[in-house]
Amino acid sequence: MPTTLIWGTANPKGMGPDYNGIYLTSFDIQKMVEQVNEAKLEGREIPVLIEHKGTEVGKVVSAWEHNETLQCMLEIEEKTLEGALGSEFVKTGLCKDLSLGYALNMAHSKTGGKANFKKLKEISIVKKGARKNCHIHGMGTY
Repeated sequence: MPTTLIWGTANPKGMGPDYNGIYLTSFDIQKMVEQVNEAKLEGREIPVLIEHKGTEVGKVVSAWEHNETLQCMLEIEEKTLEGALGSEFVKTGLCKDLSLGYALNMAHSKTGGKANFKKLKEISIVKKGARKNCHIHGMGTY
């Protein structure tokens, strides 16, 4: 069965170092790249989903920072119905964007909250991303 590789931007340019909220800073983007690399070293995979739900359709094979954005390479296995559909959604242009699924650890105090750590849970192939410029740039099947 064929496998599809997808390259895209999973997060636009990170927020500045003084930003304290749910979006990623440049530091958070670097940490997400490290999380993908650590998962691979530990034999775990960061899953790829369709629209943040359902069965895994693939895995994140690589992530890197480029011009302060989070870039990634996804691998979609077409041996399952879900994987075949996910690949077809990208090929036909139904799903044109990527979206991150991550958990946010917030520290609360009397003076407010602080976004501490953002843990990458999954990357989804989506019709329209929640953030601007998080597009799929290319794909290939082998």
